[in-house]
Amino acid sequence: MKKIFNPIGQVMVAALGIMLAGCSDFLNPMPESLYTTETFYQNQKDFELAVAAVYDAQQEVYDGRQGMVHFLEARCDNTNSVNTNLYDDGGASFTDNSSCTPTLNVWKAMYQMITRANGILDRIDAVEFSDTQTKNYIKGEAYGLRGWAYEMLGKFFGGVPILTKEMTEAEIRQVARSTQEQTFAQAVNDYKQAISLLPTSWPADDAGRMTRGAANAVLGRLYMFMNQPAEARPYLEAVINSGTYQLADSYEKIFNDAYDNDPSADRVWEVQYIGGLSGEGQDYSEMMMPEDCGIAEGYAVRGSSAAMQVSNDLLNSFEQDDYRRTWGTSNAISGSLAQGYTWCTKFCRSHTYVPQQDIDWAVNLPVIRYTDVILLEAEALNATEGPTAAAINYVNQVRSRAKLPALTAAQTANSTVFLNVIKQERRAEFMFEGQRWFDLVRWGDFVSTMTAFFNESDEGAGRYVKYVTQNRAIFAIPQSEIDRYYNTAIMPQNPDY
Repeated sequence: MKKIFNPIGQVMVAALGIMLAGCSDFLNPMPESLYTTETFYQNQKDFELAVAAVYDAQQEVYDGRQGMVHFLEARCDNTNSVNTNLYDDGGASFTDNSSCTPTLNVWKAMYQMITRANGILDRIDAVEFSDTQTKNYIKGEAYGLRGWAYEMLGKFFGGVPILTKEMTEAEIRQVARSTQEQTFAQAVNDYKQAISLLPTSWPADDAGRMTRGAANAVLGRLYMFMNQPAEARPYLEAVINSGTYQLADSYEKIFNDAYDNDPSADRVWEVQYIGGLSGEGQDYSEMMMPEDCGIAEGYAVRGSSAAMQVSNDLLNSFEQDDYRRTWGTSNAISGSLAQGYTWCTKFCRSHTYVPQQDIDWAVNLPVIRYTDVILLEAEALNATEGPTAAAINYVNQVRSRAKLPALTAAQTANSTVFLNVIKQERRAEFMFEGQRWFDLVRWGDFVSTMTAFFNESDEGAGRYVKYVTQNRAIFAIPQSEIDRYYNTAIMPQNPDY
């Protein structure tokens, strides 16, 4: 069994149960008791437990049925939008609204991360550590995790209230929504602070904690989302030039728990899970299979009513003999509910630990992979210099692992053609990893792509096209948060919701 930095271990729960009780009200980080402010945050161990709590909130948002990745895949053209019960509250058909549970879960988890990170950053400088380096590492984690939370909030909701210190509830209610640009600027600043403080690696017992390479990678990806490829390149290149990370030599290794946290197997930063009925497993892998299907093949323990069918549009987009389709999807799965449909098998096909329950899968879920870094670098090079030899080589490395031939001269003839090649590679490579929707948004393609998708006969034949508007690049602010403010001047709803 792998040993990892345990984000929700029993010791931490016991120590922080009182302190974090108020975090269920995700914009209410007001101290709950004298215990919170006077008897915690006293020593290095306290801060180790506190930063573990930030990772805990990140883990929660990856829960399967109504978690972030499940919702993002339902939203895009990778999944069938008509024939599956997705538990996405209308996200797949663009009929989601301010009462959407998955987006509420994102809002809650991200503000829990921010609240907990602020608690660390407000106090850590006043506490003496036996090891200054460890103090800096924990500060780096708090900055990096807070930055990731603001990045995701900006991508999901546009501008949000920016909280960088602990505040009373009354004070928070006076903090108006910032713009999306301001929200991303906060994430950028936090990531840069993290890069200056984080280690390049952790000891084996702390595997999975955020590293400098992870912070560089996500900052580079954020700059690409912001359409700033020149700014992205130094951070992406820092990851590549570090020599720490490598492409996995087979696609299977990326999704096998035997290689969790292995930088030679594509792993840059991932959400941590352990099997063994520890309560630390994940159920996203289980969400890939419908109820009572795929059990004989080891794809599921019992399956899920929230399983997502692979869309015909995605299947038809693959090049012939693309191994990612051959290995990552299947229409030959036991169980009556599976017949006639294709399901994603990439998260449940190759695993060393055999889960004992549907929530006991041990494979980590990726936040960012090394393949993402090199494909983003290829895209950034193409945007700034054109289809250079280096950019083409990065794409060909990914294609080689997928058992596809190298790109032809016609496919790299100019920047426009090469960008389209990269777009297709990203769709094939990252299917069901929560990347596709944000790619479509940052490329400015989501309206045209989803309009064409919804016009397909097996996707409603135009039923949902009217809902696909430019304003739907972001999601509704949860109604519970609008109601909590009672002031639409400070907390207005997004247009079209």
